[in-house]
Amino acid sequence: MRELKEEEAQLLFEKLAKYVGDNSERLLTRTDGNYVFRLIKNRIYYMSEQLAKQCPTSDARKLHGAGILVGKLTHNGHFHINITCLPLLEQFASHKIWLTKSAELQFLYGNDLIRSHVQKMSDGIPDNAGVVVFNEQDGAVGFGVMTKAGVDAARSQFGARVVIHQADVGEYLRDQEQMF
Repeated sequence: MRELKEEEAQLLFEKLAKYVGDNSERLLTRTDGNYVFRLIKNRIYYMSEQLAKQCPTSDARKLHGAGILVGKLTHNGHFHINITCLPLLEQFASHKIWLTKSAELQFLYGNDLIRSHVQKMSDGIPDNAGVVVFNEQDGAVGFGVMTKAGVDAARSQFGARVVIHQADVGEYLRDQEQMF
């Protein structure tokens, strides 16, 4: 386990800023203590400073994970955000979309969202913004990327695609071998 290098931290915060906006600074300094990001075997974890101090640094082969898995660094130098960080995105999200009851299952199977699936959305969503997707009971079910700005999406035809699926909670069942 080690601290993130500057390039790795930049990749992480660029991706997180897409979903949490200016709240990315609040991820590190929260009211319940300070938090850090650490790298363990090409995976970035989010944990409290206290937990980071308790993790062994000498025998890294035995440590498989600690805290919340945010995502994975690829060999090509990209960062892929993982569904396991949904509680973080839900807490700090700046752009949100709520699904209709009938569309929830479609999204959980990995399909993109069309205009008729959207019950409501937060104001001021820009084009290509990351959004956290909620069901009717305000439970986060995944996240995606807007294809249009929020105003344009609300005015678009009911069959127009408005959110490109990135991840959903159904991945816990579909991809459990590759998840951790």
